[in-house]
Amino acid sequence: MNKMKWAMSAAVVVTMSVVGCGGESMSTEQQQLGAVVQNLGPNNEFYGSDTLKEALIAANVQSGAGLTIEGKGSSVGEGCLRNGSGTSCIGRQQTLAPMSRDFKSGTCTGGTASSGACCPGESSNVIVLDAVNAFVSSFTYSALSGNSISTANLKKAFCGDGSGSATTCVSNWSALGRPTAGTIAKYRRDDLSGTTDTFKSLLGCTTFCADVVVIKDEASTNPSPCTTSDSATTCIGKLTANNANAIGYAGDSARRTGNAALKVDGIAPTAANVRKLIASNTTGVYPLSRKLFLNENVNYTKATQEQSLYDWVYSTNTQDFEDLLVQQGFISCSVVSPLDCGGDLGRGAGVCKGL
Repeated sequence: MNKMKWAMSAAVVVTMSVVGCGGESMSTEQQQLGAVVQNLGPNNEFYGSDTLKEALIAANVQSGAGLTIEGKGSSVGEGCLRNGSGTSCIGRQQTLAPMSRDFKSGTCTGGTASSGACCPGESSNVIVLDAVNAFVSSFTYSALSGNSISTANLKKAFCGDGSGSATTCVSNWSALGRPTAGTIAKYRRDDLSGTTDTFKSLLGCTTFCADVVVIKDEASTNPSPCTTSDSATTCIGKLTANNANAIGYAGDSARRTGNAALKVDGIAPTAANVRKLIASNTTGVYPLSRKLFLNENVNYTKATQEQSLYDWVYSTNTQDFEDLLVQQGFISCSVVSPLDCGGDLGRGAGVCKGL
């Protein structure tokens, strides 16, 4: 696949009448922005969450959108939605970005610092729920008392006291309550990953222990049995299924024969326990629950390929999209109706409201 850098071509701004969210008239500047058509990469590359990569590949096929789904991490997708993301994209080239976390504060288009987390026009579109799972081999799952690990022990294994200090990092299963000793093989997502952001935030980690191996999307450096075509999530699934001493965190789509997701603090990552994240009473919520997003900037006109995907998700095949997500192992926000995640089909249900 062609990975070359490219320069974004200038978009032509045309005069048009645009109505904003809630029926309010948009400013002249917003009207001009709304007429700027996105320029994707030379192969219609579409970057974002690796957790959602397989689901977006399937949605792209079913919608006939013609995108090349790349994954690479939520930070990459967010960058491509804003000012660019290193070698993956030069400048803002996407209007949509699948993300496994909400927007972070950052720099907005034009170099102006954002107010809080949101740049103008950004909408946090919640599409589904997920558990950040602590995957282990079936052997370790059965050996640990109650098939569970505490948040404290999970933190000790991956980041010690939170700072990654070698003196506080735990490296043997015997210290985590498994009757059979063994050196822990630890695997994590890279620092571009929204899953990593969520994991660190929920556990209070700043720096990982030195013995934690970083798994990257489609990388030749990933350990066997992973292949260069495997997403990072798939790779972690394979590693935890094939090594009795392994542990790795990932979204539910890493589940496969040979591994299992531990309970955390005695709470299983079931659909009912994860849905408590958005319930009025969050008692008993799985501790590593999260929302997943198809984030958007409403101030810009989508490329034809993005618009095809967007229409398929939100207009013509909403139930099919949710069914696809559930088949991938994710958890629907509700059993009542598809994309019932708050807001308008989940649009604007997170931090940013498209303003």
